[in-house]
Amino acid sequence: MSTRTATDDSVFHQNRYASSPEFERGLIANLVAKRCEMLDDRADRELIWFVQYLSHQPGGLAAVASELIAKFAARLGTPTMVKNRNEIYQLEEVKAIRRELPKPFRKDFPLAGDSKCFLSDNEEFEGISGYAFLYGDARLEYIEQLHKKESAYPSYYSAVALLELCRHVAVNGEVETSNLEKELFRLCLDPSWNLTGAVPWYFADLMNVLRDYRQQWISENSGAYVTALGKKVYATLDYTLHSRSLALLEGNARLGKSHAARVWCLQHPGQARFIEVPPSNDDATFFRALARGIGLGNFLKYKVAEIRERVESVLLTGDLILVLDEAQRLWPQRNLRYGFPSRIVWVMAMANANVPVCMVSTPQFVLTQKAVEKSGWNSAQLTGRIGHYEFLPTELSATDIIAVAQAVLPEASPAVLQVLADYASGSSRYLAAVDSIAKRARYIAQMDGRSDCSAADVRTAMKESVIPSDTRLVSTLESAKKITASARRVSPSAVEQCEIKPTRRETMPIAPDFSRRGETLPDLVQA
Repeated sequence: MSTRTATDDSVFHQNRYASSPEFERGLIANLVAKRCEMLDDRADRELIWFVQYLSHQPGGLAAVASELIAKFAARLGTPTMVKNRNEIYQLEEVKAIRRELPKPFRKDFPLAGDSKCFLSDNEEFEGISGYAFLYGDARLEYIEQLHKKESAYPSYYSAVALLELCRHVAVNGEVETSNLEKELFRLCLDPSWNLTGAVPWYFADLMNVLRDYRQQWISENSGAYVTALGKKVYATLDYTLHSRSLALLEGNARLGKSHAARVWCLQHPGQARFIEVPPSNDDATFFRALARGIGLGNFLKYKVAEIRERVESVLLTGDLILVLDEAQRLWPQRNLRYGFPSRIVWVMAMANANVPVCMVSTPQFVLTQKAVEKSGWNSAQLTGRIGHYEFLPTELSATDIIAVAQAVLPEASPAVLQVLADYASGSSRYLAAVDSIAKRARYIAQMDGRSDCSAADVRTAMKESVIPSDTRLVSTLESAKKITASARRVSPSAVEQCEIKPTRRETMPIAPDFSRRGETLPDLVQA
């Protein structure tokens, strides 16, 4: 493009900055896949894919490097420092450490007995053997001066001084040495980077540190509570990964199946990628979503075949399981009787290649499949490849709902949690209703200048915002059902006059009737 070669004094073009290195963030998945293909140890490949996943999170590898240096500052060091974690390093230990430092840094740690030549050319000499070229009085005079100089050098160094050098180089890098961010890039891309060696010299224990960091990261992102439905999701995903097969998870909406699948993927960052199937009908949008989820980029100017080839080059290595949420969108979204299910066919091709894939869907998946069958497409091709089918529970227990409410509002009292559970059980929005109340209550608290929300905030959120909003939503939906196919719009007056018929779940009023038990909402939620 002409804008890429424009001179500095030419007409200003925004596109001239498109190739700036500051915009480059995240390791490209197909290049990482090539690197992993050369590694036999599956644990090492999982660790590299974990780093690749973090590179596409906010802050990229720069944030990862900063966190590693902050959390594991005491574990920085050369191989000798890693082997001997002392507060003070004596003469022989400092000499061993000094040999592991690049030459420009060795002169920063002179020791008693060092020669002047060591300080000038960064080479270490034992005693005065390097000065045999001197004879007679000149030799004696030089030795006398040397001993006076040597007496000023220490015979030991504290670990703090050596660790500070390692920390400085890890953050900033120095001559002949890359900082930790660049070393993480090399770890995931450079086939010559030795995973078992002391690389980089200032963080010789880096591989073990990364493994410990990965475990900490997984623990922090594992979620506070797993429902009975979530455990079934976990079990299905575990089996899919183990058997390297195609699985289908079906369940009703708003019960937390997508959340459970996402959390499971966060617990397996070196093995899984969670991707929501886009609500479109074309292959380009689908493969771009896959490319973004895997870590390949957007490919806005690439052809569909080029994007698909890069996606497949990553998946066919077999290191990652693909978790496709909203899998009912894999089917054609319009003209079901005439549309060809190309996305489904591609998923089947991946299953044939032993790529583990789990489809997470609502019951609409099977209904759409039956509609597509009328076009003459052989549905048995798909059902024959599904290695496991799991239909999830249609409801959650009261214990699970209360636990979910407590995870969302940990400061809430048992009475408040019970109200939230009762509200969710009677709402067509189910767990989404709890989330809406929690967000509204926190918003009210923040507007009042408080960090934690109280029971009064929850009561206000339910009475003044969420319940009227949800009730109005139900009224609108009920009114829409009464409108004929003449495409008349619902007027505000029609919505206000609409009556709600209380039935179980989908058609009952979203606000539960506590008065039947002789209770009122303010009585249950005490400030």
